[in-house]
Order: sequence, then C-alpha cells, then structure tokens
Amino acid sequence: MHVPRSLTLTLVALAVWVPQARPDESDRMVPDEGAIHVMLLRQQSVREALKLTDDEASKIKAHNARQWKMAQEIHGMPADQRHKRYEALGLENERFLGQVLEPSERKRLDEISLQVAGLLLVTSPRVASQLGLTDDQRSHLGRHQKEARHEMAEVLHSKSAEGRSEKLKELRKTSRKRLMDVLTDEQETKWKEMTGAPFEGQFKYDPAEER
Repeated sequence: MHVPRSLTLTLVALAVWVPQARPDESDRMVPDEGAIHVMLLRQQSVREALKLTDDEASKIKAHNARQWKMAQEIHGMPADQRHKRYEALGLENERFLGQVLEPSERKRLDEISLQVAGLLLVTSPRVASQLGLTDDQRSHLGRHQKEARHEMAEVLHSKSAEGRSEKLKELRKTSRKRLMDVLTDEQETKWKEMTGAPFEGQFKYDPAEER
C-alpha cells in the first residue's frame, strides 16, 4: 500500500485500521490497543506531546523496530497461527509501555489513541468496561467496525489517489457519528473525558521506520 510521505491525523488514523490486506480479504489483521499505541509512538509529534526524554524515545524506537519486523513475519503466516502470535505481540507491547512510560505519559497516549482510532478501540475490554457498554451496544459497534474497515480499505487501496484525503476525512466523521449514535448521553460525556484535550500534531511517513 502506498502512503504519502506527509500524513494528516486523519490518514494515520485510518491507516491503523487497514494494514496490508486488500478489501476483499476475509482474514484481516486488526490491531489491538498495544499495536495502535506502538504505531502512534513511531510518530515524533506524539512523542513530543508526551514530552518523552531522549532515553525513552531511544528505547521506543528500538522496540518499535523489533515489533514491526515481528508483525510483518506474523502477517505472512497461515491464518490459524496468526491470532495467538498477535495476542502475544500485544502483551509484549503493553508490558513494554508499562515499563517505559510514566503514568501521565501513558494516560495521554491513551487519550490520543482514542481520538485516532475511537470506533475501533471502543469495544476493547478496557474501554468497553470504562464506558459500561452493554452486550447489545458491543454487537452494534462490532457491525459498525466491519463496515468502517471495508469502506476505509476501499479508499486506501484505490488505484486513484484523487480526492483520497477528503474521502478519508469524511469517513472519519462517519465513524465518529456511528460511535456517538450508539452511546448514551452519559457514555458520551464519559467518552469526552477519556479522550482528553484535542491532539493537533502532524504525522509523517518515514519508510526507514518500517525496517
């Protein structure tokens, strides 16, 4: 998948939803919280927002390089072997973040992650528990996630890049509306608390980060 070198928050947000899989593939790699956190920390703007030290940034870069390589290897494995390997990778990411980031840094990273991939993360155990989602809400949101991934994959994998940024921006708005339509007023208020202050940082794509 070709991704422009200069990325807006919208494009990165959608990129984490749709990895290298094509829109017609039924077995699609879906990143968990840990994977999204690690992907975001690859961005200098996110590290700056968290006010990370040079030592923390160095450790994160080394970890990201190892995890990215492992993720690519796992993605090439037979489908029946991927799930457990991705789970193990996610646990490694969470352990690493717990060791490297201070509580305040982790909190802000959680907020940024929800702003970037809200609809995707809302059904994760941690977020769903904080919001108090019902089984019916989880089911409803799961259907919205599938719809959104399919729509985003079609845009990101389109042969024509014309109007792509605008389409992605609209899809992000649609995803947010789908999420808000399912949440109660009380849950929506809680969501605003969980997402914190708006993140205004810019994202850039560097192929060297993916080696």
